[in-house]
Amino acid sequence: MKNLKKYIVLLGVVGLSACSDSFLDKKPVDLLTAEQVFSSPEAVEAYFATLYKDLPVEDFSYCNGRFGEFPGNGDGYTANWTWEATSSTNASNNDENWGKLYRAIRNVNTFIKEIATVSIPEATKNVYVAEARFVRAYYYQELVKYWGGVPILREPQTAVDGNTQELNLPRSKEADVWDLVKSDLDFAAANLPANSVYGRANKFVALALLSRSMLHAGSIAKFGTVQLEGLVGVDPAKATPYLQAAYDASKAIIDGGKYSLFNKYPTDKAQNFQMLFYELQGNPEAIFCKGWDYESTRRTHSQDLMALPEAIRSPIGYANRLTPPLDMIERFEYVDGSEGTLNIGTPGAYVHYKNPQDVFKNKDPRFFGSVISTGSSFKGVEITGQRGVIFNGVRYNGTALNQYFDIDKKQIVANPTANSVRATGNSNNGASAFWLKKWLDPVRPANLCVDWTSETDWLDMRLGEVLLNYAEAAFELGKPASEALDAVNQLRTRAGIAKLTTIDRAKIRNERNVELAFENRTFWDLRRWRTLTTEFSGWIPNGLYIYYDVNSKDYVFEKTPNGGGKTYQVKDYYFQIPASERSKAGSLLGNGNPGY
Repeated sequence: MKNLKKYIVLLGVVGLSACSDSFLDKKPVDLLTAEQVFSSPEAVEAYFATLYKDLPVEDFSYCNGRFGEFPGNGDGYTANWTWEATSSTNASNNDENWGKLYRAIRNVNTFIKEIATVSIPEATKNVYVAEARFVRAYYYQELVKYWGGVPILREPQTAVDGNTQELNLPRSKEADVWDLVKSDLDFAAANLPANSVYGRANKFVALALLSRSMLHAGSIAKFGTVQLEGLVGVDPAKATPYLQAAYDASKAIIDGGKYSLFNKYPTDKAQNFQMLFYELQGNPEAIFCKGWDYESTRRTHSQDLMALPEAIRSPIGYANRLTPPLDMIERFEYVDGSEGTLNIGTPGAYVHYKNPQDVFKNKDPRFFGSVISTGSSFKGVEITGQRGVIFNGVRYNGTALNQYFDIDKKQIVANPTANSVRATGNSNNGASAFWLKKWLDPVRPANLCVDWTSETDWLDMRLGEVLLNYAEAAFELGKPASEALDAVNQLRTRAGIAKLTTIDRAKIRNERNVELAFENRTFWDLRRWRTLTTEFSGWIPNGLYIYYDVNSKDYVFEKTPNGGGKTYQVKDYYFQIPASERSKAGSLLGNGNPGY
């Protein structure tokens, strides 16, 4: 059996190796007969391991639009594509994803075809096919949200008239791709068991993906525009059935009672929200996770290396690669439900605070669970982003990390003197007063956070998102307001923030922005709502300057632009079809998407 496993793995590797070719056109590689491969539960497990390894989960290593990448300078995280991170860049399209996804789809189709020929119980066969169709749906929902309508492959391609020439398929309409995703997930939800091992699909995992994907499709139908005769965009008539499918899938998960909101630390709401994303084994909210533990998956990532604050950076460098701007911070309300704008006054009329943390007092605990804010502690170290000092009404800005202000000389110095105060903090960017906390390992010592050593799992689907999907679908369908209101308030109650008394589209969307911050959902939300162009038209992120007032011996804060402008155009609602695919001989893909 050990040798059989090895051959199955080899089958997967060979099928994935021709990365320079056109991946719609290759015939599957056959090393063993279907009976040899698929009559063995162990071999099937090995085959599925390959399928899951290639699953396009947008996790820690999804960077610069690529799956499985090292983040490099850190400005290619999905958070950097929106207002969630200071290093403001636009979304990045990478042609290689097209090939990766189609190679993976070919492997799924090969499995579905071959398992049908094997002499195993039909019930077992049905479960296998259901899981394979879940995986295929995951691949296709990624393709369609990237490019709109794409070629649909439902089975392994074969030669035409015995000719081994390359095969080409035209793009299907975007709605047809969403219909395929729905069909596959309906089948998976109907045929998968209610339980599965950690990291694999079950009935509710399929429903969660159905909830997410149908909400996306329904939003495009409702807010988007049909172009290229349906290759991009969805007929508005399909908005209601898609949104209803999202509603029904979400409700099935909620009513099923299998999952509940994580509430292990009810007396510390901030810690509770932070640990929701760290303690994933046995987590009652976690529907689907991607494992990164080396011993079990032989995979690790570099999130801690990249995102740790400068004050506790790894000995090999990096750090500060994901710093939320003030714009993101102010989306978090106060616990009484009031707007989240910080009370800092204006230059010349500052509001003074004894300690830097006082300016954040009574913020939504999800803020403290998601973000390291200046003056707080992480891994036992106080983290601050102080910009300089104010003395006798004059500002003195620092130029480097951890400098001091000599009161007698009235100048910034590198080291403390007999009469000095701290002038700058731990950030190498004077406007950075915030750092990512969500997803960071709170236990691993900073000196061990080097490249490819982080093992925190990725929480891909959770009940919190499902509740928000349910609320949005219910609202857009015109269901009783109480349904959306109750779903949103379950999250607000868990967070420790005042319940809403009324509900509308803006409130639902802001709740998603806050609850799902840094989970790589916001960019796709803005795309499907068709608000990406209105949110980003010369948008410039704001930072927060922090000064120590030497005279009053307290702190003041100042809002300041921090980074270049960001603009999205209408064409950016889809990426361009890869040139390598459009330009090959006999291509049926046309000229690509509008605006390019």
